Amino acid sequence: LTLTFPAGTTTCLLGPSGCGKTTLMRMIAGLELPTQGEIFFGTQRVTHLSTYARKIGMVFQYPVVYRGSNVRANIELPLRAEKLSPAERTRRTEEVLDLLEMRHAADADIEDLDNGTRQKVAVARAVARQPQIILFDEPITNVDISAKLQLKRALKELVTRLNQTILYVTHDQTEAMTLADQIALMKEGRIV
Repeated sequence: LTLTFPAGTTTCLLGPSGCGKTTLMRMIAGLELPTQGEIFFGTQRVTHLSTYARKIGMVFQYPVVYRGSNVRANIELPLRAEKLSPAERTRRTEEVLDLLEMRHAADADIEDLDNGTRQKVAVARAVARQPQIILFDEPITNVDISAKLQLKRALKELVTRLNQTILYVTHDQTEAMTLADQIALMKEGRIV
């Protein structure tokens, strides 16, 4: 397939299970190599760059959080790895806490949070890094219905306020229509 995701927009890859959405996302992330063709971020060819070198943010279907720490520490960890100043780490952390309406939970232990809130922490961590591209792989599939509605509202607010390129994988048409600037419908590995 040949497809362009416009910078600063949200594109949803929509389709049934097994159609290739996650495989395509994994190729963009650098977790899998395409059998042919190239992947570019702007004018930079990234096909053979490591995932780390691509400087992307990724949020998976199941919340990935660092146990044994609080919400604030979870968000700050990758910012420490990037050797940002303490002031910049604090600024970015506070910004995403406000953006995702999580300030009340900033000092809460990850172990005490429900799955929906843990997923918001994973989203906050990806956003705080300010990567040029954020990949979401069905981030609200495995949370309860009330958390799903809350996360959908938070994600909608997030995508409208950020000027980042977002690629969002889902099999839920309503979710895609709620969040996307454009939708790419996939079937059997192709965009239809």
